Amino acid sequence: MFKILSPPPYLIALLIATTLSLWLLSGQTQSNIQKPESVQAQQPKASPLKVQVKVLQADWLQRKITLTGRTAPYRVTSLRAEIDARVVSVKVERGDRVKKNTLLLQLATDERKLLLKEAQANLKQHELNYKAMKNLSKKGYQSEVQIAEAFASLENARTQLKRAKLDLQHTQIKAPFAGVLVERYVEIGDYVTAGSAIAKVMDEEPFLIIADVNELQRPYLKLGQSVEAQLVTGQTIQGKISLISRQADEATRTFSIEVEVPNPHHILAAGITTSISIPVEKVQAHQVSASLLSLSDEGVLGVKAVDEHNKVVFYPAKLAQSTSQGIWLRDLPNTLRFITVGQGFVREGDIVEPVLTQKEQ
Repeated sequence: MFKILSPPPYLIALLIATTLSLWLLSGQTQSNIQKPESVQAQQPKASPLKVQVKVLQADWLQRKITLTGRTAPYRVTSLRAEIDARVVSVKVERGDRVKKNTLLLQLATDERKLLLKEAQANLKQHELNYKAMKNLSKKGYQSEVQIAEAFASLENARTQLKRAKLDLQHTQIKAPFAGVLVERYVEIGDYVTAGSAIAKVMDEEPFLIIADVNELQRPYLKLGQSVEAQLVTGQTIQGKISLISRQADEATRTFSIEVEVPNPHHILAAGITTSISIPVEKVQAHQVSASLLSLSDEGVLGVKAVDEHNKVVFYPAKLAQSTSQGIWLRDLPNTLRFITVGQGFVREGDIVEPVLTQKEQ
C-alpha cells in the first residue's frame, strides 16, 4: 500500500494566512467603494442661512448743498479827510444809525469862507472884463488874442470858485449812504490831514452771507437761486444767490459765493456763523441707516440685499445726501429687501432664507 504524505505544517499555515488576507482585502475594497454612496445618501443637505431683511421703497429726495458761511455787510465805506483841518464838532456817535448825507462831523472852515467870497468876486470881475472886450472887438478896438486871454482868465476864475466851494464842502464829513456808524477814529480837537481815516459806515440793508463751494458743487448753482440760511442763533432767513466767483482760491480750490438776504429790522450782525441749504435737484433714493453699509471683497462700500430668488446681491453705495436721520442712496432698484441683520455672514451670490423684521410681518 502506498503511504499518504501530509504537507509540512508551515505550508498549511502560509496557505491559511494568504486565504484570510485575500478575504479581508476583498471586503475592505468593497466597503470602500460602497461607503461614499451610502454616506452621501444618508448625509442631509445644509439649510440656507437665515437673515433679517427690511423692504424699502425708493422715494423722491430733494438734494441740497449744505454749506457753512458767515454774515457780512452789503458794503462798508471808510471815510477819509480830503483837506487839512481841525475837528471842531462831532455829530454822531459809534453805533448810531444814519441816513444818507447825514452830517457826521465838522472840520474847521478857517479862511475857506473868505476864499470862497474872494473867488466869487474874482469871477464876477472877469465876467465883466470878458463881456466888455467882446463889445469892443465888434467895433474893432480889441484883437482876437486879447479876447482869448480874457476868456482864459474867466475860465481860471471859474475853476478857482469851484475849488473854493469844494474845500468848504470837504469841511463837512457826511454819510455816503444810509447805515450805521461802526467806527469813528477822531475826536474834537484832533487835527487831520488829507487822507487820514475819520470814520467807517456800514450798510445794513440788505445783508450778505458769504460761503465757499467746491469744484463739484459749483455747477449746480445759479444766480438768483433761492437759499435758506439758519444762523447759529436759531434764526432762519431766506435769500438769493447774488454772486458766484469765477476764479477759485489758489490755496483751497474753492469758489466764493454771496447770498443776499433782507434785513429790514436790522437784526443781523456781521460775522455770525450760518448754515446754508441750497436745493439743487430731485432724485429717487432710499433712506437707510449707516449701519447697513459694508465692504465687498474688493473693498467697495455698499449695501447687501436679497433678490426675488433669495440670492444675496451687493450694490455699491452712491450717496445722494447725508442727514442726521440717516443716509440716502441713489441709483438702486425702486424696491429692495435690505439685509438688516446677518449681512456680515453672507457674501454676494449666497442663497439665504430672508426673514422680515417684526414691524413688517
